[in-house]
Amino acid sequence: MGDDNYYINRELSFLKFNKRVLEEADDNATPIFEKFKFISIFHSNLDEFYMIRVGSLYEKLLLKDDGLRDSKTGWTPERQLKEISREVKNLYKESNMLFWHVSGLLGEKGLNLCRFEDLGPNDRKWLKSYFKREILPLLSPQIMDTKHPLPHLANRQIYIILELNHKKKTYYGIISQNRHISRIVELPAVEGHEFRYMLSEDIIRNYAKELFKKFKILSKFSIRVTRNADINAEDSPDEYEGLDDAGFRNYMSEILKKRSKLAPVRLEMGGGSKSRVSLVKKYLCEKLNISEDQAFDLNAPLDMSFIFGLQDRTDLARNKLAYVKINPIIPVIMDTSKSIIKLVENKRDILLHYPKHSIKSYLKLLEEAVGSPDVVSVKITLYRLSENSQIIDYLCRLVEAGKHVTAVVELNARFDEENNINWSKRLEESGCQVIYGVEGYKVHSKITLITKKRGDVINYITHLATGNYNEKTAKLYTDVGIITSDKNIGGDALNFFNSLTTSSSADEYSCLLVAPVQFKSKIIEFINEEAEKGGAGRIRLKMNSLEDREIIEALVSASQRGVRIDLIVRGICCLLPGVVGKTENIRITNIVGRFLEHSRIFLFGEGSKSRIYISSADLMTRNTTKRFEIAVPIFDKNIKKELEDIFDLYSRDNVKSREIKPNGHYERISGVVTERINAQEILFETIGET
Repeated sequence: MGDDNYYINRELSFLKFNKRVLEEADDNATPIFEKFKFISIFHSNLDEFYMIRVGSLYEKLLLKDDGLRDSKTGWTPERQLKEISREVKNLYKESNMLFWHVSGLLGEKGLNLCRFEDLGPNDRKWLKSYFKREILPLLSPQIMDTKHPLPHLANRQIYIILELNHKKKTYYGIISQNRHISRIVELPAVEGHEFRYMLSEDIIRNYAKELFKKFKILSKFSIRVTRNADINAEDSPDEYEGLDDAGFRNYMSEILKKRSKLAPVRLEMGGGSKSRVSLVKKYLCEKLNISEDQAFDLNAPLDMSFIFGLQDRTDLARNKLAYVKINPIIPVIMDTSKSIIKLVENKRDILLHYPKHSIKSYLKLLEEAVGSPDVVSVKITLYRLSENSQIIDYLCRLVEAGKHVTAVVELNARFDEENNINWSKRLEESGCQVIYGVEGYKVHSKITLITKKRGDVINYITHLATGNYNEKTAKLYTDVGIITSDKNIGGDALNFFNSLTTSSSADEYSCLLVAPVQFKSKIIEFINEEAEKGGAGRIRLKMNSLEDREIIEALVSASQRGVRIDLIVRGICCLLPGVVGKTENIRITNIVGRFLEHSRIFLFGEGSKSRIYISSADLMTRNTTKRFEIAVPIFDKNIKKELEDIFDLYSRDNVKSREIKPNGHYERISGVVTERINAQEILFETIGET
């Protein structure tokens, strides 16, 4: 790629970020059970990475097209897969060690994960009885031979594979678990231990002899296959063209079924004999048609999702094993007002900052709309909703109150398709007008438009945000949003919704930046304007990911002209700072802490003429060209000042922040620390306890 030595491969950037997540499990300041959760999050991230990114790379590898190289590093799919495999093997080693270290710490606090070899006679007697009574009837054992091939291994499900011998002949057996088997099995209470448990796969593996009585067991392993899940409606647009709403929902349901049957991209093995693992791995790789580079040995559980299931098994708060529970508040400006709508109509924009502020603030806005005789319609985009969504309830109530409700539901929100399909049915049944976006694009924007009519006068109340309309994530993600009565923003919002509901694209917006229309071109224009100022230029951007090559090139050019650039990038970052002659004026930091950093805040310039936007979009090509996204300008001086202060505080964090170096590594903030600054603690310390 010539002299473009300021790029890092996207996939390796993600793995470096995920390593950063794992580091939180090794931080002494992290409560012990929260360490366990960070390990689980690390593995969940890795699962999705393999299902989507690695799955896509293997598809490209099969095409053998040299034009499919990484656009930034020039790496072929084969090179990328080799680098991924090397990095992941190292990450697994770290994860395995951390898991058993943290598990030991929890054991000291009474939350014990027991190993079979450590159990006494009474526990073994109880466990065998439990196995025969509760587990054995729900198992499906099978011998694999010419008449009985390896069965379909479901995506991310745990199986037990056995190497067997009978009459000097070697066989392989497999045990499938029923989904009704409890993963966490509580052992009888013992004094001094608050909660003792084992995982069902360990129990099954230890009593496998009960299912293969005539065989000698040479080895037995837990295995887990990850399948390519990089499939969505956009892959086959011709198949759903012309379908009505019900037909499109059914098509999306079929997409979900196909996803579970795609090719394997990873094999994980654990719990068996090291001396036999190579032989069994070779057998499975041949049957699954994968290379041994795609197979990984673990000495920790293969699926860490059980960790979240332990939260209610002991008193975490009493033992100080978890973060103190939070109690989000209503913004002070809203506490003194009887009506949010009247407040914003009096030219008082409201900033919502989660998780400090409660999502009840937004729900109160919908509740007022239900009762207001002047409200005639509500339009909203829905991407990821919680399982028990109050927002859906309010939308249904709005219809019952005689308001016209339009909901743009993104059925193609990856891994949330089924949830969104179910919500869309309920909305339609209630009388809402449900739209499924625009063909070929995802609707990722977060916007609500409330239209009021009194006589001949029409006014708008608009809510725009960086995060989803999701009550659960509002307590876990740091997002920002505004409620405003600005007529230009409301008019742009109306044009935006009309473009979605008519499957067309508005060409002009007075103030909103809308992808794929002019979002990217405007961002580049603002960067270039700062570049014209040279050393007096200033750019500050906070986002989840930075990958769009054109935007990166604009930032590099601005850096070369002396512009001071501060980037806070939580996840993927394809730009390397500090490269001599290229990115010397760019500083990139990353914050991983209790809350998931999710807000996107873009600041261009300084002082009274600065531009500040909040956005639903990351600076990734998929966001700028393949999704409907919105960035909204902040006009209110007080809110601009508050957002600048938030960014400044994040920039000064020296506890949870890491600085990305020219080699792509994350390093702690260097220099003499005179004051401990944990931005998340400071921003949300007023939340208090529940």
